[in-house]
Amino acid sequence: IVGELPTGAIELREGCRDNRVVRAEISHCGAGGIRLTGGAAGTPERLRTGGNTITDNNIHHLGETFHSGVGVLSMHSDSNTISHNHIHHLYYTGISVGWVWGYGPSVSRDNRVEFNDIHDIGQGLLSDMGGVYLLGVAPGTVVRNNRIHDVDSWSYGGWGIYTDEGSTGVLIENNLVYRTKSGGFHQHYGKDNIIRNNIFALARTEQIARSRKEDHRSFTFERNIVYYREGALLGKNWDGPGFQMDHNLYFNAAGKPVVFPGGDLASWQKRGHDRGSLIADPRFTVPDRADFSLAPESPALKLGFRPLDMTRVGPRPRP
Repeated sequence: IVGELPTGAIELREGCRDNRVVRAEISHCGAGGIRLTGGAAGTPERLRTGGNTITDNNIHHLGETFHSGVGVLSMHSDSNTISHNHIHHLYYTGISVGWVWGYGPSVSRDNRVEFNDIHDIGQGLLSDMGGVYLLGVAPGTVVRNNRIHDVDSWSYGGWGIYTDEGSTGVLIENNLVYRTKSGGFHQHYGKDNIIRNNIFALARTEQIARSRKEDHRSFTFERNIVYYREGALLGKNWDGPGFQMDHNLYFNAAGKPVVFPGGDLASWQKRGHDRGSLIADPRFTVPDRADFSLAPESPALKLGFRPLDMTRVGPRPRP
């Protein structure tokens, strides 16, 4: 599908359920690729969009006229599977799910974003984006087994995985995120998100970011590897108790100390964070060639990290 469409090449609107978009090639579009838009909370059930499958598609070179086009956009839609897609070379977000600002009622729940290959996002043109972007309350939503790399914004906001305002109840696990401008993971604010068993590598300005102090538990960050050479380890606002971090592995491959807010790891641990975490070389095979497989003696394995299998990412061969 090629064309100068202002919204998207394919759009499933209010009430569209149990549809499948499989093995399409969508390229050189004026705006975005695939768009799911349903009735928001409070609308009749017949307007609810969900249960759709977006899989094994090649979606690339989008936003050529309307630069804010998204690869796959799911707004007010539930129980969708967005998997095994190759999404690349666009100027804004790769996959976007949710779209209720803050903690208001949302029907965007139980969505699965998995096994997608997402790269060359932003390309230095726009700001405030993510390889995967989430917004609002989203219980049961899972972002896992994705490879996300080369996200580059014009100014701020070139993040790998971005839980924006009110993102709640999201599980983010087993993702490989590398070579992003503003960080591998950023939470603006939210509640009870779990970020575990991911690799966040080689971001430039900061590696992990948290914008807003909240008294409730914003997120749990555990058994992740954070590997970098430049920028801050933890950026923005790390005041207050509203997060839990433990059993992570941190390493500055430039040979410089790993610095936490307020000092070294020991002082960070005195604040109650990362008490079971380590600073050590994860022993990646060839990180400069994007081979983040682990040596058998990697200290990450002793922390409970499970090696990532990226061989299933992206579109699958036809049966």
